[in-house]
Amino acid sequence: MSWEFLPAASAFAEHVADWDRLNDELYGGHPYFDSRFVGPLLKYFAKGSERLCLYREQGIVRGAVILQPHGLGRWAIFRPSQAQVTAILVADAALLQSLLQALPGFAWSIEFHAVDPRYAPSFDSIRAQTIVFPHANTIGVVPGNGFDAYWQQRPKKLRSNISRYSNRQEREAGASVLSSWREQGDMVGGVARFGELESAGWKGEVGTAVSIGNVQGHFYADVLAGFAATGQAEVYEMAVAGQLAASRLLIGNARMLVMLKTAYDETLSRFAPGRLLLYRLLERELAENPERVVEFYTNATRDQAEWATFDCAIHSIQLFRSDYAIVAYTLFRTAKRLLRGAKRMRQPENATPPVEVRSCARLDEFPPGESPFAEFALNGNLDASIDWFALLQRQVYPDDAAVRYYYLADNGRARAVLPLRRTRQGWLRKLEALSNYYTSLYSPLLGRDCDPLTVRHLLNAVTRENHGVHMMYFAPMDPEAPGYGILLNELRASGWIPLTFFCFGNWFLKVRGGWEGYLRQRGANLRSGIKRSSKKFIADGGTLELIRDSTGVEAGIAAFAEVYSASWKKPEPYPDFVPALIRLLAAHGMLRLGIARLNGRPVAAQLWLVGQGKASIYKLAYHEAFSAWSPGKVLTAFLMRQVIEGDRVEEVDFLIGDDKYKQAWMSDRRERWGIIAYNPRTLFGCVLAFKEMAGRWIGTALATIRERLRQMSDGR
Repeated sequence: MSWEFLPAASAFAEHVADWDRLNDELYGGHPYFDSRFVGPLLKYFAKGSERLCLYREQGIVRGAVILQPHGLGRWAIFRPSQAQVTAILVADAALLQSLLQALPGFAWSIEFHAVDPRYAPSFDSIRAQTIVFPHANTIGVVPGNGFDAYWQQRPKKLRSNISRYSNRQEREAGASVLSSWREQGDMVGGVARFGELESAGWKGEVGTAVSIGNVQGHFYADVLAGFAATGQAEVYEMAVAGQLAASRLLIGNARMLVMLKTAYDETLSRFAPGRLLLYRLLERELAENPERVVEFYTNATRDQAEWATFDCAIHSIQLFRSDYAIVAYTLFRTAKRLLRGAKRMRQPENATPPVEVRSCARLDEFPPGESPFAEFALNGNLDASIDWFALLQRQVYPDDAAVRYYYLADNGRARAVLPLRRTRQGWLRKLEALSNYYTSLYSPLLGRDCDPLTVRHLLNAVTRENHGVHMMYFAPMDPEAPGYGILLNELRASGWIPLTFFCFGNWFLKVRGGWEGYLRQRGANLRSGIKRSSKKFIADGGTLELIRDSTGVEAGIAAFAEVYSASWKKPEPYPDFVPALIRLLAAHGMLRLGIARLNGRPVAAQLWLVGQGKASIYKLAYHEAFSAWSPGKVLTAFLMRQVIEGDRVEEVDFLIGDDKYKQAWMSDRRERWGIIAYNPRTLFGCVLAFKEMAGRWIGTALATIRERLRQMSDGR
């Protein structure tokens, strides 16, 4: 298994069969990745330095990509401007890490431009070594129930405008004529006429127009001829009063039609011929090919988006050799801007255009019914609700002026919220996630239509408002959750130096079957312990109670407090927090408060919460004087049976910690991680980043040495 590197311009033709096989296997023969498109790209636009990178397993090509050097130690995917998306023909993005290691010389970065995530390997598995930037937002049309149904779903303004333009054209110039050319011999003529249209407009004035006599014209003629040989290319034209008014060049396959280029006669703009041609084209396409998606592959304007039934963000992804390479790259960018004379780097490089990001100090400052955070109201997931942060602020940080909620809102509705708290420890100025030891998981609140760019807007606003802050700290987080990956990437893209760290282990149970099935999967000691302790507890006057709603909740809170104060646990520093949480859960039907009593006296109490198919064990305690009855074990078994049989949950989560007793009750373990980000715009932030990286490097080196010594010792 290895990578080989060949001169792309000369070697590509020899490997066309492997290239197209991979494209078929991975992406259904995407037209932009087809050798009939990529080959002409190399023929007309390659500079000679491009390398065809092939990955082989047992002699069979399993991966392919075309790269070109892009500076000292940097490589980039081959992408002339004619390629709206680029081909990464590997099934697993982890292969790209080995590609980076194998490239000639010392390569520290590969830039993959114009990546369509629908037709590319998932970079999630290697996101720790990537920065993702927005490239474009393309659109398309998914065929449904025919053109009439599609058209009726378009905005009223678009339908009205098309009707108005069509009537104007017929009134002033007569009916238009639609023509389409599909034969291989028609392609050169079609490109020539297209070039005449484009050359007569603004593109001709700036020298970027297609012409049958220039390189672009030769390229498109070759591409269309190659696809037309199998009936997969088409030139659509519309004439008005005998004059060519608009033209579109298209390629496709059985699943997809791609619009390569469009041009129209600008002297006829009062008729909007480009729009009318698109209308007629879609009318025919949706009738003749009801299973084929139409891809525009353009950075869509608002007007263009009205034609679409879907949109998709196209990315540029920069892959780095290691965390050290990312840090070096970030520091280089920072120094580069400083050397250019920036007095203060308040706005990060690659920052997105400014949008209105708002912030507030409290969530109760909005009038009733006017809160922008309604989408994030508690609905089964406590961690991902604005109610959780409101509770935390009321009970833990009631008078802390450093709490801020940054949010981006559209039409009065927040798309994303970043709850933070500013702290200071001597010289160190820090922004922290609004969390503390009561928090089992933290994440930015992301709305249904939130994209990563929204989080970047928030971080850019935070950076501008807190330019003197040295670091940001977010924990604990779920490394598999979308918010974690988005936050990590957007911190990098916003000019911070983020590093990840382990917080704690999390034991959980994937429920399979009922209570009896659960017991059979536990160890013999736990099964016999539950049976023996339960029998003794009940025989000696023990009772078990479950509180689910507001009925009896105050008595349950009092019992919980009594048990907690008599347990081994330290007194709560915020004694009103847990009672307030219990009331909140009861109001939303999520409360499962278990109380074990022995002869009427509370001896064990556990706070569980249930929502969205999951039960979480939040707080538990037992009276130490009654440990001989194992009331905690008895109560845990009681509640476990309730959530499995009564609530039919799919998962039970023991939340924070690797305590040994949790392993007996649960089946699986996962980890919670955090993100610490340093600000390279400040000297202290740079010092802290260097210190952290040096410590990690030394730790890794010492671990390697110890492992090597152990292996040598075992060898002797």
